[in-house]
Amino acid sequence: MKYVIIGAGQFGRALALKLADTGNEVTVLDEKEAVVTELKDRVAYALVGDATDPRTLRQLDLSGDDLRVVVAIGEGFERSIMITGLLKEMGVKHIYARSVNTIHARILKLLGVDGQIRAEEIAAQQLADRFMNMSLLHFRKIDSSHALAEVHLPSDWIGKQLKDVDLRSKYKLNLLTVRRGVLSETGDDVLATPNAPVIDFPEPNLVFEQDDMLVLFGLEESLRKFAEHFGV
Repeated sequence: MKYVIIGAGQFGRALALKLADTGNEVTVLDEKEAVVTELKDRVAYALVGDATDPRTLRQLDLSGDDLRVVVAIGEGFERSIMITGLLKEMGVKHIYARSVNTIHARILKLLGVDGQIRAEEIAAQQLADRFMNMSLLHFRKIDSSHALAEVHLPSDWIGKQLKDVDLRSKYKLNLLTVRRGVLSETGDDVLATPNAPVIDFPEPNLVFEQDDMLVLFGLEESLRKFAEHFGV
């Protein structure tokens, strides 16, 4: 996939690097030369320019059904709206834009963007879920009652096989995968995703090892009961 990220503030920069690190072709456009210089060796293309100028946008490769353009500007939503309107006029098919308030969101909807990104709301919801489920290492809601959670392996399961712990019948939970390996440092970011290899499809005869981390799916209540029962 090809992505063009317009605006490389904290959100735009993080998005660009994440997409680039997962093998996508990423172009970044920002007015600040220092920001572009920092990113130029980590993304496919990094350009300095004013995205409110149509001449600047015409320098970008904005063609193709596999292109996604993200207007990641957070401050001064008037510029975001102007850029989004220019992209629409140029026939860009897939546009996503960061919205910073209700008025901004309404205007973006009228412009017909494919999707709106409310970065602060997403982060706040994730942190609230984390606080509500402190016994779970990582927690992500799937719908109003189901969630994914990552927990430490209960100590008395070390050396046991998956088929012997009755995870589904006794605890009403499904094991999606197991993280097995050394975690990289995530610094002070409590919402950072851990980086460790996973076992693709846990088989019934999988033998649990010390320091394994279980990625579970089920009802939120079942996940909480499991974590509280084992103190994981």
